[in-house]
Amino acid sequence: MTTEEEKQQLPWDEVPLGERLLAGLVDLIVGALLSLFPRIGWMFGLLYILMKDSLPFLDGQSFGKKLFHLRTIALPHYSSLTGWPEKSVIRGLVLLIPILNLFDLYHLIIHKVRIADRWAETRVIKNQDQETTGN
Repeated sequence: MTTEEEKQQLPWDEVPLGERLLAGLVDLIVGALLSLFPRIGWMFGLLYILMKDSLPFLDGQSFGKKLFHLRTIALPHYSSLTGWPEKSVIRGLVLLIPILNLFDLYHLIIHKVRIADRWAETRVIKNQDQETTGN
């Protein structure tokens, strides 16, 4: 499926690149701050980066996405990632793997969708008050 076909099928507007990058920066800062805790902080930071989009106490949003009113949804269900933690892990792993994360950023800038979004079958949208379907 091409990006043009996806735009026609999704009922939400495309998220501006700047908002996605700033939300990602906030999440990286949160992950780095969590890793500063003595002895086990690195695990907190790692778990946050891997699970940030599926945390139930944040309603399936990371801190950065909540700040910028964004949400990651699972396709084709259009539901929050709280019910799909493996999709969040796939998205997080791509960020943690050197060189792959640079290709992911390049793909986001050029094609407006991350490689991780394609692999995990997810999309980032503007947050709606309620989703079209539940999970």
